[in-house]
Amino acid sequence: MLTTALEYAEKAEKLCVLPDVYLRLKEMMDDEQSTLVDIANIIALDPALSSKLLNVANSALFNFPREIDSISRAISILGTDEVHNLINTYGATTAFSAIDTSIIDMDRFWEISVDCALLCKFLAQKKGIKNAKGLFVSGLLHNIGELVVMQSDPKKAQYCQGYDKNETPWQRQKDVFGFTYADCSAQLLNLWQLPQSIISPIEQYHQAYNEDKDEAVSLLYICTRLALLNSHPGMYSKKSFVGQHVMEDLGITLADLDEAVNFCNIEGMAIISALKLKT
Repeated sequence: MLTTALEYAEKAEKLCVLPDVYLRLKEMMDDEQSTLVDIANIIALDPALSSKLLNVANSALFNFPREIDSISRAISILGTDEVHNLINTYGATTAFSAIDTSIIDMDRFWEISVDCALLCKFLAQKKGIKNAKGLFVSGLLHNIGELVVMQSDPKKAQYCQGYDKNETPWQRQKDVFGFTYADCSAQLLNLWQLPQSIISPIEQYHQAYNEDKDEAVSLLYICTRLALLNSHPGMYSKKSFVGQHVMEDLGITLADLDEAVNFCNIEGMAIISALKLKT
């Protein structure tokens, strides 16, 4: 019987195989002698990844004035960090593409995840927070542990979806499993050897009220809650649920939150389409 977040993640690692092109690209990204041209040549061999790269490059995330129509141009314009983040996103999302959609609403799952990613990106850039690019991936994958658990214990995971205004999702997860989905997400991403700059905020954001937490952790704390509020309007009080103390530490106001939500509501479906996350 599985009892820890690591045990669930280890089982998922065996069931959810990362695509070969991702493994080749990851090896190349870890090799300091590899160039963007080398990476472009590998990406060009995979039509699905090529399509996602071009869709994202031409999306509102970047707002380039002219259409980007080649992999090499997309990579040169986006830069190393953005390309690495997209490759990591592709690997993680593709690994779960075959999950049974009868036991989980994948559209809902990705809508909340993409909202969180866009909120992270918008607020990180607005407030000049470091690791803004990596935070997009942290936001997108912060709850992938739900998919991990859903594969092994669908009944318990479905019960955890029944939270209400008197209980947060992570409180119910902790009560049922002894860990949160974020714990499981971090364990799986560690097994997949994603960068610590992506994993660390996921590992720590539920403890963002601790004074020694960095800005990335605090921002992910805010954005996970704001994404949930956006999905369930009226369920929680924005001011108390998001965390006034954490907002003040980052210099974020309620007006900033409203602006960020407007941004993700406008751009969210375009990003879901660009990443081909709809079922």
